[in-house]
Amino acid sequence: GASRQLLLAALKPLDHMLQPPCTLTVPASRGALHAAAERVASQLSSAASAADVVVCLKGGVHQLPVPLALGPQHNHPSGRRVIWRGAALPSAPTTLSAGAPLLRWVRCSHLDPATPPECAGPEWDGVWAHAADDVPHVTRAALPFRQLWVGGLRAPRATARTEAWNLSTTAEGYSARGVVPGLEWAAAELRWPSQVQNWIEPRCAVDRVAGRRVIVSRPCWAALTARKGGPPPAPLLVENLLRPPPAGQFACSDRHVFYRPREPYGGPPRDAWAPLHEAILQAEGLANHSFQRLAFSHATWRQPSTPEGYVPTQSLVTPLGEPPGAVSLGRARGVAVDGCSFANLGSAYALSVGGASQQVSVVGSSFTSLAGGAVKLGNVDDERALATSPERMDSAFRVVDNTIRLAALELRGAAAIFAGYVRDTTISHNSVAETGYTAISLGWGWGTHVLGRQTFMRNNHVVSNRMERVVSALNDGGCIYTLGPQPNSTVSLNYCEADRAPVVGSFYHDNGSRYFRTTRNVASNSPAPCVYLQGCCGAPALDARRTAPRARAGEGSTDGPSPRGPGGRVARLVPRRGAAAQQLRTGRGQLLAGLPRPRRGLPLRRRQGDSGERASARGVASRGAGGRRRGRREGRRSRPGRTWKDARGTCESMIFLA
Repeated sequence: GASRQLLLAALKPLDHMLQPPCTLTVPASRGALHAAAERVASQLSSAASAADVVVCLKGGVHQLPVPLALGPQHNHPSGRRVIWRGAALPSAPTTLSAGAPLLRWVRCSHLDPATPPECAGPEWDGVWAHAADDVPHVTRAALPFRQLWVGGLRAPRATARTEAWNLSTTAEGYSARGVVPGLEWAAAELRWPSQVQNWIEPRCAVDRVAGRRVIVSRPCWAALTARKGGPPPAPLLVENLLRPPPAGQFACSDRHVFYRPREPYGGPPRDAWAPLHEAILQAEGLANHSFQRLAFSHATWRQPSTPEGYVPTQSLVTPLGEPPGAVSLGRARGVAVDGCSFANLGSAYALSVGGASQQVSVVGSSFTSLAGGAVKLGNVDDERALATSPERMDSAFRVVDNTIRLAALELRGAAAIFAGYVRDTTISHNSVAETGYTAISLGWGWGTHVLGRQTFMRNNHVVSNRMERVVSALNDGGCIYTLGPQPNSTVSLNYCEADRAPVVGSFYHDNGSRYFRTTRNVASNSPAPCVYLQGCCGAPALDARRTAPRARAGEGSTDGPSPRGPGGRVARLVPRRGAAAQQLRTGRGQLLAGLPRPRRGLPLRRRQGDSGERASARGVASRGAGGRRRGRREGRRSRPGRTWKDARGTCESMIFLA
């Protein structure tokens, strides 16, 4: 581990010296990048050279008037690479921004007649206001802003609990037996964390308040009722009430942004940005492109603010479609994202790759301060998932050596890395910490394709990843989560620390999961079992009654092996005891040495109190058809530092549907 890092650091200067020279240089000014993209397309249309084309973006903030669109016209006719490269140190980072700076703040004060009337009361003293009309290039479609970043840090939207209003469910929303101030609800949004389902947090806008009735936007209310299977409970949280925000937070209407600085006696907010667009880069049909040393910031996702709201199935997928990325690649071939930074984003996912993309790599990049997830791979199109033509598949993805920190801060049901229907994909040597939900989610479809026609999912490998303090906001997730049959796939050599979900397991094989080898993983300091095999809903992950699927002519591939493993059983779970347990203990250092070290500020720490590990061998929990947990759990709670006693906390022993 350490020698590998030293070698990479030693090669960095040499790599810089060997990089091809710039073909075109782009200044950091508004609209300059779009003009450069047009020039690149024009030059490539008549290019006779076989050399790579290198577009060098100078350091600084490149404000985008509209998202940058790239297509086949930007591909090299000779098949050479087109490289989009940011500035190297010590230059300023090259940031592509979908936002705008907020430069004209005024202080709210009940003593100042120039104070906006919305914040003229004494309770607003110390809050700063910025008129929406004073934001450069703003449009009504961007208001009210869902995000604000000040001094490079995310400012959360002000949130309040609802217990004081004693809400009770009605046919169109809620009735309040407490006090409901009318004007405060003009741009409010209701949130149901783990109330509709354990793993989601729907959001609906308040349509209006009439007397004591809180009327929810009708389309969102209908979707929420359908998702719950009946009237939803009263939401625990309400966001963006137009009242004085706490320190470091903001509230926003169609007319003003209100922000209270973290330091009460400072000047106006500095380096404040709000999002204008949902996308930064939208690329379709790119071949042999590289994106190097670029930073992407200040995009948003407006769907939760619409009347339809945000009522997800899982991993931000809703009945309206798949969640978009701030940077999206569709039908890509041979595209590399190398050494880039994705920070301060309000998007559903920072980077999205799909639409039958192939041979795409995401290497050595950092993702931090994200409203949603970091990387989304593939799609959840159930029809295309049955494709037999390689051209229609999402395949050959590599997500390697990346750092993900502080993900799913707002859209808390997002997986840090979410791969849907994918094939030949490797997710390895990534460091993931501080997420609202699952760290790595692989697969889709639940038990839909256990029998009959099989999807193209296979040969997927999640190896040597380090995950810490995940599933911190919701439940029913884990460090690694799988769905659906995926022949010849592995979950190995991963380290999971402080998975905070109280149920299921750190390594969680949900409905329909088949043909995985889950070996040599470690779970530490987590309340749930190390491995969890879902047993409910007609397509359990562990089911010895199933036989191998058989296909009729024309029904597609059934190239998965028989579900029956050695000895006629579907899975083999061998507890490690005695000499085997001692071998596992002594091998712990070797496993950690091979994993990516956390960056500064991400210490590997153990929470105080009981570690709460469960055994992975006889302690595999399952759920019956009614959703009730059943099955033995080996051991109760163990003291910190005793993770390695017997089989507790280890997943070393599992061979699953091999």
